[in-house]
Amino acid sequence: MTTTVVAAQSEIPRSLVLTGDGGEGPRPLAGLRGGRYARKSAYRGKSARRGFSVREQLDASQGDADRLGVNIVEDFIDDDRSASRFRDREREEFERMIEWIETGKLDIVLAWGSSRLQRDLDIYTRLRNTCATHGVLWCYGGKVYDLSNKDDRFRTGLDALLGEREVDELRDNVKRTLRANAVTGRPHGITPYGYRRVYDAKTGAFLRVEKDPEQAPIVLEICKRVADGEPYKTIAKDLQARLIPAPALRWTKGMVVRLSHEKPENPAHEALWHETVERLAQGEAELSIARDYNERDEPLIAAVWHGATIKDYATDIRYTGARTHHGVVTNEEAWPEIVPPRIYAKCQALITAKGSKPSNSRPGIAKYLLSSIMCCSECKHPVVSDPTEYGTNYQCKTPGKNGAKGYHVSGKQAPIDKYVLGVLFDWLASPAFVEAYTKGDEELQEKIANAQAEAEMLKARLEEFRDKAAEGKLDADGLAAMEARLKPKIEKAEADAKTLRAPSVVADLAGASREEIEKAWPQLKVAQQRLIVESLLEIKLHPVGKGRHSRAGVPIESYVTVVRKSLRPTVTKQSEVAKAA
Repeated sequence: MTTTVVAAQSEIPRSLVLTGDGGEGPRPLAGLRGGRYARKSAYRGKSARRGFSVREQLDASQGDADRLGVNIVEDFIDDDRSASRFRDREREEFERMIEWIETGKLDIVLAWGSSRLQRDLDIYTRLRNTCATHGVLWCYGGKVYDLSNKDDRFRTGLDALLGEREVDELRDNVKRTLRANAVTGRPHGITPYGYRRVYDAKTGAFLRVEKDPEQAPIVLEICKRVADGEPYKTIAKDLQARLIPAPALRWTKGMVVRLSHEKPENPAHEALWHETVERLAQGEAELSIARDYNERDEPLIAAVWHGATIKDYATDIRYTGARTHHGVVTNEEAWPEIVPPRIYAKCQALITAKGSKPSNSRPGIAKYLLSSIMCCSECKHPVVSDPTEYGTNYQCKTPGKNGAKGYHVSGKQAPIDKYVLGVLFDWLASPAFVEAYTKGDEELQEKIANAQAEAEMLKARLEEFRDKAAEGKLDADGLAAMEARLKPKIEKAEADAKTLRAPSVVADLAGASREEIEKAWPQLKVAQQRLIVESLLEIKLHPVGKGRHSRAGVPIESYVTVVRKSLRPTVTKQSEVAKAA
């Protein structure tokens, strides 16, 4: 005779549950070892609610346990964890509960609802089969289920199907809303550093995105400094030294350690520092303290600026006012602009250039003016610095072909730097440079720079559409329509922008006297100096024969040539520099 678990718990004795398909008869519930399981998917910025949902679930399961006479022996809590097949993290506590079931430590699992245990049929089947094999019952929604019983398997299977369908439907609705928001420019996700969202005080409805008066100037400063060639780490250290609050979402264990090692300068934060030191001394784990500070919503006083953060801000197109969706700009004026397009374009150009160079040529890493900028005339590879006991040289270290020795050129660093800077300073101080690079009209120069930035962003956007077409996410007609729309804009912008992309600091030097330039030059960082040289000049080192560099009277221009970029290529030797000046 087959028995089943009845649907309404009130219809069976408090201490019994009917079990099995083989006629085993009623099974007593009183005294069974129970495990409470609770889960919450995400809080979506509602940090004050963190942990509240799982506590409610545990309380409800405790009520069921008390009513059934079950003894709770363990809790399993997966807070901030999804149970759907779209999850990006596994449920550590769920896996631990499976281990307890398989090792015979539990007789019944209690949860608030079926969707708390799983929202994925594969996971449901695994849990069902594990419980059936080891004789472990389920209890959710106030009802007890025996997974060895066909009717209970059918009922819990239906609940699992409904839970999975609910997730799929919710996901479709969210994706549809996100696409609509992307077109209208409505924000999504975490508010970027530099902005803040304004909501209606009465209804809570979203009104607009506006600049944060304290953070927006920092973003603009970062992008300007990156555009001027300053290393990311240098900018980060400067912001940290100025006590500019660093961006952070929540406390981490690293922040707890950092706070314990250094007493805050702000007296208002001393109490938290003392608490941190004391709790660590008592043996409490850093992560536990971090979680407590997050629940208490303590200020993120131990956050620090990182070079990676500086780079991220300088590459974020949202600071130009653009809204993106899956990396594609969907609204160009979604919110106020913090970073002008011309500065954003300079940042992209410099960051791209850094990524395409050897590791020893990155601004902020190289210590010498021309290393990895000046090229060997024989093999066309950049030369590198070669410190020796007799002084530093520039040297080609590229091996020759077919096992040949290579190492084509070499020259003393100091005289080469002096010669190249002499050419550069004469060029910057000349009326010809002012005419070539500033046109004597700041307003016109601004328009040219903006047109250049627009051309680059439009080209990047067109490439994104082409990539999507290659991946099958955009059909041929759609791609053709986007090309027809964007190509004329690109051509017009490029036609308007025929000027060299030089670092912004060049504008401060152009037109100054030779003496003023020489005085200002040492105030620039090495990375900025290198960027100016690389932007304006093409330099080659030629072989001149063994030992000739040390001979008196050998003119340096005989083995170093300099070409001004963006003009008709001309080797600028001493006589030609005099003419240009």
